[in-house]
Amino acid sequence: MATTLKRRARARQDIILDESVSRFLLTGEAERGTPGWSLRVSRFFDQGEKIRLAWAQHREFLLAKWRKEKNRGLPWAETRFKINGGSDQ
Repeated sequence: MATTLKRRARARQDIILDESVSRFLLTGEAERGTPGWSLRVSRFFDQGEKIRLAWAQHREFLLAKWRKEKNRGLPWAETRFKINGGSDQ
């Protein structure tokens, strides 16, 4: 019999990071018909849970990319979810 933890692991879907998803998480903008757009639209159905999952999965990489490009402030998803040390506040 599967434990709850194993069930959750099986049900979890990894979100593939492509350019459109990266752009959406960094800027909050997405073009229609892209995976980033699908992620943007998903917030109306799951209250942003899929976006939160994508940000949690790719946060470290995207923050490094943001800093490397010398952008000001914080990425859109960071300000939206205010994740500090891996936990929501």
